[in-house]
Amino acid sequence: MGNLFRDNLIGGIKSMFKRFVIIAMVGVFGLAGFIGSEKPAAASQVTFTSEMHGSKNLTNHGMIKYYVKADAKKYQGDIQAAANKWNHALGRRLFRPTSSLTQSRLAFTGTTQLAAGYAGMAEVNSGVIALNDRWMKRYSHQKRQAVVIHEMGHTMGTSDLYDYSDPILRRQFKRLTIMGGNYHTTMTHFDVSLAKWSLKKTHVMSNATFQGYRANQGLFYQQMIHGKL
Repeated sequence: MGNLFRDNLIGGIKSMFKRFVIIAMVGVFGLAGFIGSEKPAAASQVTFTSEMHGSKNLTNHGMIKYYVKADAKKYQGDIQAAANKWNHALGRRLFRPTSSLTQSRLAFTGTTQLAAGYAGMAEVNSGVIALNDRWMKRYSHQKRQAVVIHEMGHTMGTSDLYDYSDPILRRQFKRLTIMGGNYHTTMTHFDVSLAKWSLKKTHVMSNATFQGYRANQGLFYQQMIHGKL
């Protein structure tokens, strides 16, 4: 079912990463709570593989319209900053805000219902990013922004790289890449190239398919609407 990335906060900052769980069946990607930082560096040149992307992205007519639910308004600045950074890095306005939940392909919500170890979760199928208030309220703007940037990366189809099968690359990804979970807000050439490549390699859901996912009671969208997320 995937991999779980958690934090190990024993006696202060002893370990930067635990494991993630990616529930690939429903397109859920989690980012666990983290304290600590490392200076960003350029990632090594590697060959992109199918292991680096999922099966779908959230684009619709070449954009991803996002809606910020009332309980996530406190993160509005961080969300806007993250969207601006991705748009600038990609060289186009991929992420665009909307005031209509029904017109959105991506909805942000703030919640205390996620497992304690998660700072954020992205469910690509139903188009929801849930931000864990327990972690986010402890973070600086920079760290909150990093969580949002990482989760928005999943909406373009990119998978987490912190559990990549090649052990040498896995260590590099963890240290050097946004999707490796390094909590940087500076995007490297690798981060941007991977996002663009993922958009090309994954498919766009039809509106009927997307709305079908959003109608699924077991997925994040319906849980969010009914106050269970």
